[in-house]
Amino acid sequence: MKHIVMNATGDASKSIVPSFVVQEEGARKVLVFLNIPELKVKRSFPNILKLIPSNGYEKELRFQDQSFTFTIDVQTKVYSMYIARLPGEIVPERCSIKYQRGGCWITLMKLEPMPWMNRICDPLSPGLDIQDDEINQNPIASAPVEDIPLKDTTMPPPFNLVPLAPSPAIRTSVKKMPAPPPPLTNY
Repeated sequence: MKHIVMNATGDASKSIVPSFVVQEEGARKVLVFLNIPELKVKRSFPNILKLIPSNGYEKELRFQDQSFTFTIDVQTKVYSMYIARLPGEIVPERCSIKYQRGGCWITLMKLEPMPWMNRICDPLSPGLDIQDDEINQNPIASAPVEDIPLKDTTMPPPFNLVPLAPSPAIRTSVKKMPAPPPPLTNY
């Protein structure tokens, strides 16, 4: 599947796959932060609590049972992400997006309360099936990785996003040895 993206001037351009971070929140929610460095936001009208892009526009946001597509034009660049197969099914009508300066949060609501992170991180599993516009022809263009402070959102910052080891739910009891006595000194 090839996508040719037309920018505002009508020129064909290759879309950029944004760098992203995945965070599982509870049993039924997955947050995906897409890094879009040039993105600026403004308050929308009439809902002044909602932020919308001020220097671009959302071209496509579509959630399906086990996939999602997102495309946004920001200034002269087009950022696009198509996840062809998620680790499980989602409830499309409950999924959403929230914009903030430097990126956006996509909230995926799972149909079943099962963990996805082990499937995403497992090297033997397909993980997230991210589709590129021109498969195996050019290296994927991606957004530069930057440390962006996450502001203007009630969502938690992305700490412990991808667990690399199982959580220490079961702790083994280890007894500490008493400190050795101080050395004897003769005066």
